[in-house]
Amino acid sequence: MLKKKILKSKIEKLFKDLKILRNDNVIIHSNSAGINQFLNDKNDKNLKLFIQIMLNYIGKNGTVLIPTYNYDFTKGKTFQVDKSLSQVGELGNILIKSNSKNRTREPVFSHIAFGKLKDKIFNCDTKEAFGDKSIFNYILNKNFKIICFCCSPATMTFIHFVEKKVNVDYRYNKYFKSFIKINDRKIITKYKYCVGKKNIDYSLKEKKIYNLLGKKLIIKNFGRFICSQINTKLLFKAIKNKISKDKHFLINNENKF
Repeated sequence: MLKKKILKSKIEKLFKDLKILRNDNVIIHSNSAGINQFLNDKNDKNLKLFIQIMLNYIGKNGTVLIPTYNYDFTKGKTFQVDKSLSQVGELGNILIKSNSKNRTREPVFSHIAFGKLKDKIFNCDTKEAFGDKSIFNYILNKNFKIICFCCSPATMTFIHFVEKKVNVDYRYNKYFKSFIKINDRKIITKYKYCVGKKNIDYSLKEKKIYNLLGKKLIIKNFGRFICSQINTKLLFKAIKNKISKDKHFLINNENKF
């Protein structure tokens, strides 16, 4: 119990240092190793504790989004809202088991949503990943804070939304068609996703993100890991300005187009 109290204190201090306020709207990319480093055992209870601390800190008038992305739909598989596991971290899978009704219906970039803006989040377009009515455009308009908890800022999927907005030439719109299953109902769905070209390395480069954002990105240590925070409008502006001039800035300069 003592260790859990210490962990609670550490997490609350981290949020404070990252300038997270009560009633904020946040999206959290996470690495569960950041929690487990302070506890002897590695189990679901540790992650549930983190979730509870986080929700209590933000409060009911704030909003918390946890990515539960699953890319199997793009391979022709059925996306099951209550069963398709997150492929971007353990935290999301804990929430799918206990809070599947809070999971959005988008077949690739689904999120678990808590808080005041949950209903608005559920009204976002689920048929285009980075469109003007997508969840990513919504969190831009609402200026969500993006937290990278013990993981790289290169994990911020929001950056791909910015790439789409400025029409980088290493991504293109592609349509996928498969089923979404909600409870016992299967719905055939056509989904638009701005994907990267296969013949190049289009992965985001961490050092370039750090160099571009500089002091705009709030960075704090958490044990042996690094955490960071930036709001969506600041991130959008910084990246848009840079890649509008150099559309290959975020990826390898050696790529040939």
